[in-house]
Order: sequence, then C-alpha cells, then structure tokens
Amino acid sequence: MAEPVFPYLPDSVLARIVEDMHRNGFGVAYDCIDPARLAALQDFVAGKIAGVGGEYVALTGRGAVSGTMLEALSLSPEFNRACRTIYRMGTGRVGPDVPFYQVLRGLSGKTGEKHAYFFHYDSYVITALVPILMPSVGKAGDLIMFPNLRGIRKTYLANLLDKVLLDNRLTQIVLRWGATSGRLRFTRLRMKPGNVYFFWGYRSVHANEPCDRDQIRATALFHYGNPHADSWVRRLTSREAPVD
Repeated sequence: MAEPVFPYLPDSVLARIVEDMHRNGFGVAYDCIDPARLAALQDFVAGKIAGVGGEYVALTGRGAVSGTMLEALSLSPEFNRACRTIYRMGTGRVGPDVPFYQVLRGLSGKTGEKHAYFFHYDSYVITALVPILMPSVGKAGDLIMFPNLRGIRKTYLANLLDKVLLDNRLTQIVLRWGATSGRLRFTRLRMKPGNVYFFWGYRSVHANEPCDRDQIRATALFHYGNPHADSWVRRLTSREAPVD
C-alpha cells in the first residue's frame, strides 16, 4: 500500500500547532512531505515557470494541478482531518465539510517582484502554506506578518471594512516602508520545503517579501473555512482577499 501523501497527526501534535499559532503566529508540521513527491512537484513548478519565460505564475483550483501531489494533498483524509481539527481547536466550532480554496504561486523574474509587500487578510480562517521551492541565496521571499490582529467578524460588512482600511494606498505605503526600513517589527517566517506551515490567515495581516529575479519562490496555499461563505453581501460584492 502506498504511503499517504500527508501523515496522520495525533491530536497532541495538532494541539501544539494550534498553541504555536496563537502564541507565535504560525505552527509547523515538520518533514511531512515525502522528498520524492516534493522533487516531482518542484519539477512541475519549474516547468510552468520556464514556460512563461521565467516569470510569475499562479494556478488556482485543484484542476490546475491535476496529477500532482497538490491534487492528492487536497483529497488526503489525513490533511483534511488536520485542518478541520485545527479549526475546531482554534475556534471552538466544528470545521465545515467544504473543499479547500487552493492556489499555487511561483514568484520569479520582474513580474514576481510586483507581488511582494501586498499586505492583506485572507478570506479564510486557516491558511496552510506548503513551500515548494525556496531561494537558498539572496532574498528568500520570507512571509512577514502581524499575527492575530483581529477576531472572526460576525458580519461580512465588518470584515469588508477591515479589508478596505488595509487595502488602500496610504496603508500599503506605510506598511511597505515599515517592512523595508525595519521600523516595524513583523513576525518573519522563513520556510523549508518538506514542512507545512499553518496560520490564522483571516486574522493576520501578512505579505511576502521579494525574491531575486533569477530565483524561484514557489508555494502552495490551502485556504480553509470561510466564515462569510453564506453572506449575500459577499455574493453581491464578490470581493475576495488576494492570496499570500
């Protein structure tokens, strides 16, 4: 029998991850991606980036990564259980039986730089971040965040107001200046392929730093648990947060 794409994590490990998410901003499942599967995924991503001349790529949805480890991970009972248990432990609510909103991003070249320092809240409670390729020299494209700044809003309108206050030119300029000057103290996450990182994407202001143009920073994002999925205001405005 083939090994599962994601290991079974006991509740004690998941509780430690949740505690780290609360205390440090993120929790880590260490060395949980098989090296052979990771190598095949790295080849897949490198091929996609080479196909667009070494520039930025973004693939959204399970169908866009059909046949890869990322499709298998989204369907993995062990991975789904881990995310739902983290949700329950962290929020006190039963995790919804819904699929992930998943995105694969590859930052490289000049266009990759344009996707750095865009600070945002996610639309989903949990973000599971799977690093695929990380630069080993120069700028590494680290994730930076102000963790757990807000609670889960009771209404979509309150959530929308948060996003409007954050997603405007002045706020973005101040946060970018704070990041590049070192005047603001962010929590920094330097990722290692093979690990999976969990954080409260809905609650945390976050962005990625740039990587050098000749390098590749590739991550897969699995977003879980949209608290406003049934909001008619959300459906009317169709406003979603950008991906990490």
